[in-house]
Amino acid sequence: MKIKHFILACSLILASSCNDNEFIDVTEGPSTEPLHSISSTTTTINSSYTDESNFVSSLASHGFGTPATLNLNRTATTSGYNSVYGFNIPADRQVTGFKWNPGDQQTEDWRPQGITGFQWSGRRFLLVSWYAVGPSQISGIENQHKGARVSLVDITDMDDIKYRHILLVQDINNPFYNPSNQYTQLGEFGPVRVHAGGVAYYDEKLYVASTQLGIRVFDLNKIVEVSGDASKSRLGEETDGTLRAFNYRYILPQTGYYNIPNAEPYSCVALGEDSASNPRLWTGQYLSSSSSSTPTIHGFLLNGQGEIPSSSPVEVVIPKDNATGNNGPVYNMQGVYRNGTTTLMTATGKSSYQGSTARLVRYHDGAANGSRYRWPHGAEDLYYEQGSGYLWNVTEYETSKYGQDNRCVFAVRYADYD
Repeated sequence: MKIKHFILACSLILASSCNDNEFIDVTEGPSTEPLHSISSTTTTINSSYTDESNFVSSLASHGFGTPATLNLNRTATTSGYNSVYGFNIPADRQVTGFKWNPGDQQTEDWRPQGITGFQWSGRRFLLVSWYAVGPSQISGIENQHKGARVSLVDITDMDDIKYRHILLVQDINNPFYNPSNQYTQLGEFGPVRVHAGGVAYYDEKLYVASTQLGIRVFDLNKIVEVSGDASKSRLGEETDGTLRAFNYRYILPQTGYYNIPNAEPYSCVALGEDSASNPRLWTGQYLSSSSSSTPTIHGFLLNGQGEIPSSSPVEVVIPKDNATGNNGPVYNMQGVYRNGTTTLMTATGKSSYQGSTARLVRYHDGAANGSRYRWPHGAEDLYYEQGSGYLWNVTEYETSKYGQDNRCVFAVRYADYD
């Protein structure tokens, strides 16, 4: 589930590091907010970008890889993706999907959240983010010190799906470095301890939602291969120059971040277009109905270099739902995708249907209400694959939660919900 708060968010001006940040599941309360009229508007939200490319360049002696050069060591399967717990997409709207290998279906250490995709060297990829679980999610699990990882999934051949996990890392000299005594911190880089509730891709860059900060940026041309660590407890650069990453084979170093005040929380993110066909990063807010704020979607313009201009107008959308019959705000938003004047969102809460309280909500600007569609349990971030016309989604929960698999990655036809 998306988080409502980042428990102790760091300020850019702080010299000290953050305390441990846990993630809170937000339960739904009674709706007490007034109704809101809806339209798409623009406003100016100033953002600032911190360039960390010098840190990434300091790792150049170890060599850089790309998605096309990585060794993918795990196998996913399409078998049974549509029979996981709470999967209730009507049969005539099911298109394709897959399940992770048994270890990744069952692991309680990580939960998948964000999804995006791209083509690279003639191959078709998805990329899924996971956050490291702590005891606030599952009692006894102490994995949150590892931060976030992404899974690079080659779906060129859906009959032969290969993937690999890659650990996200950041410069230990930036204000958001958060050490922990649960592992041995070495030099150069540390974990990226964010919820990673959404990811997006544009111009060979990966954008990761950072709940209270804004958006973190990674260059997919700068994947670094590191050495093994049988103890799974060391991270960074050893004094002899050897790189370690909790026994992950690859790391993806953060190349910069956008600090964007006044549009948080950044619970999910996706690449889409505005009504003028300009590319925008659309961010959604996970808020419960007990919140004093109204869930809002923000669209940040991207220039040709994949940068968010600091002073460009931001498109603001407050979509309507029809869940309670009062056409109120879209609470418990988990994922968002927007194309022109149409917004699609995954949301949780309200009534249950075939094992799931999740819904896909569609809102057309200016409409009196949104439309709801049955949607699988644990649904998270959204990704629209332009070449296929597919809308992809990912579900998050471990097998032990319901006594059967819940995790899958699946696609539907966007046209069926437009």
